[in-house]
Order: sequence, then C-alpha cells, then structure tokens
Amino acid sequence: MIQLPRPTFLASNPSRQCAAGVALLLVLAWALTACGSTAPSVDQGERGDKPASLPAFASLDLYSQDSPLNQPIPDSAEVDPHSDQYIRRFASVIQEGGFVIELKQFSTTVYTASPRTPRLDVELRCGRRWVGVEALTGVPIPAQAEPARDAGGVLALLFKGMCGVFSPQDNQMVVLDLENRCEYDFWQIQEENGKWSASWGNAISMDSSGIYEKGLSARGSGFTQLAGQIWPDELEKGRISHALIFSYTETASGGPVWPATESDGTSDDPWALPEGTRLRLDPELDLDALDLTPYEQTIARALQEYGMFLVDTSGSGVSLEAIDPRSVSGNPYAGLLPDVDFPPLSHLPADRFQVLKLPPQDPLADEKSELVDSRCAAFR
Repeated sequence: MIQLPRPTFLASNPSRQCAAGVALLLVLAWALTACGSTAPSVDQGERGDKPASLPAFASLDLYSQDSPLNQPIPDSAEVDPHSDQYIRRFASVIQEGGFVIELKQFSTTVYTASPRTPRLDVELRCGRRWVGVEALTGVPIPAQAEPARDAGGVLALLFKGMCGVFSPQDNQMVVLDLENRCEYDFWQIQEENGKWSASWGNAISMDSSGIYEKGLSARGSGFTQLAGQIWPDELEKGRISHALIFSYTETASGGPVWPATESDGTSDDPWALPEGTRLRLDPELDLDALDLTPYEQTIARALQEYGMFLVDTSGSGVSLEAIDPRSVSGNPYAGLLPDVDFPPLSHLPADRFQVLKLPPQDPLADEKSELVDSRCAAFR
C-alpha cells in the first residue's frame, strides 16, 4: 500500500475550513450574473457514436458474491434499538426535501472499453493537494464518453478546471474495462481540447467488494460509483437482485460504519445517520396494498430484500441513483421511468423503513485513508 498524507478535504467540516472564501464566491457569482454570464457547456469534442443500449446488469457480474452489495438481508438481521428515532428524522427529511431517483442530474454515466480503446492519463486536480499524486494513468476512455451533465449555474464557472470541493456539480463518469475487469470512477471529470481532468478518480477490480478498502473513492463513503445503481434492464424485468445506495442530507459526523471506509458526514444531529448505514423497507409491509407505480414496486421489493446503504451527503431529501441515460444514444428508460431529471418515489412510505443494527463508527477512518496497490489503478 502507498502511504500518503491524509486528504485535507476529509479533515473537518468544509464550511469551517473556508467561511471567508464562501462569502467571496457569492460576491463573484453575483458579479458574473450581473454581467450576463451563463454556465459553460461541456466541451464534447469529436466523439464517436454512443451505443444504442446499456449492457445487461447481470452480464457485468459486478463485485464478489460475498460483497455486502450482493448479499440479501438475512431473516436473522437485527433492527437497531434506536431505529424508530432515526426513521422519524429520515421521514421528516423526506417530507421537507422529497424522495427521488437521481436520473439526469447528479447521476453517473457509464461506458465500456475494448482492448482497442486508447489509454489516456486523467489529471487529478485535487490529487496533489490531497494525496500527492497528479494523475490516474492508462485509463481506457472511449471516444463517445462524456460525464453526467449537472446543472450548476454561474457558480460552475468559478470551479471550472479547479479542485472543485465546493462546486455545485458532480459530473460523474465510470469506464469499465471488461477485458481486465477494472472499474474507473471519476468525480467532476471533464474533457477539454482532447485532455481529460477530474477533481478525483480511482480504479478498482470489478471482482472486488465494490468498496475501496482504504477509502479515497470518488464518493464520500468508499463505495464505488456503480455500487447500488439502478439499471434499465432491471426495471424492465421487474427484479433488482442487489442492495441499492442512497444519499441523504443528515449524514453524521464522527466517521463511517462498516462497510463504508470513509465519510463526508458533518451533521451533529443526534439522529443523523453515519455513512455505511443499511436501511430496509419493512419486510412485512404488503406492497400490493400500496398504490405503487411499476418501477416503485420493483424498487420497493429490492429495498425489502436487500435494503440500501448510505453512501453520500445530498443537498436535499433522500435520493437513490440510476445510470444516467446520457450513457447511450436513446432513452433506455422509455416506458420504465418518467422522463424527468428526478423521478419521484412518493408512494414509498418513509415511516416504514428500518435501520439495521449499526456497527460502531470509526472516527479515525479518514486518517487511515491511503491508496492501495491495485492492478487497475496506476498513479503518477
């Protein structure tokens, strides 16, 4: 393992690190708005044709069979003794901010590489500051690849080409090297004049647990970008056979719980949830008695059988994630999901979720973050 300094962005609440900077950014944003500036479009460059469809989820054989993501919740699983209190807070957050699927905003595009795909270096704009590296090297990026295109408004201009810890955009993207079974995860990635850069990126085996062993993932919690995503062919079949992931506004400070390996949680609310928490929908709930849409029915069944892991801090409410349709040439969710940025999950009863028994938090997890030697990830 490569021993590296602790990433400064994980050290404390970002709002305490740069309170003065926020005020300056707001002034700059106002000035840009006053001048009529708009958010930059993503530089598409010369791109090849996108595939007509995504691969079938099962064909990817993502992650090991003993991964927590692939394990159904056993009948003997214990509910946390404070589940009722956690869920009251959870339900109130949903009432205030909604319960949705991130589909066309703050989602993740995914592309598959072939042995002929050119291998490129991706500059890591936060890498030198965080862990002393400059780039993730030898990444096979298909010509048609483009990141998720999040709305960011004028503030996105301020962070273009920078380490964007405080950017309103995520611009996530994954590349799968199917021959070598490697997943390349990127956060705030962009291409300009034929060169790729990202605020951060890392790579992991598709045969791993789907969780970065020592953190430094492209998420806040150590989970991979593709962990727990909803795929269109799963909705078409009406069956999801893995755990889902969710983002939440009230992520607890004090470190993650297993299986998460890092945390960006900052909330001191006594009923905030630590990253790594696994929730499930009450298995005794009669789904047929609810007025669920077909996609809600499929998701609800998965939430009863596999549950969902808390993996990131969100700006509002509670959100699951589905693969961004921008990954392909058409709409892979036609007839499966509403054609909106955030399909609602409004018929799922928030008060019928349960928090499974929480492991102890690891307050030193971020201090132990380090890059792990991997056949998939090479840095310079």
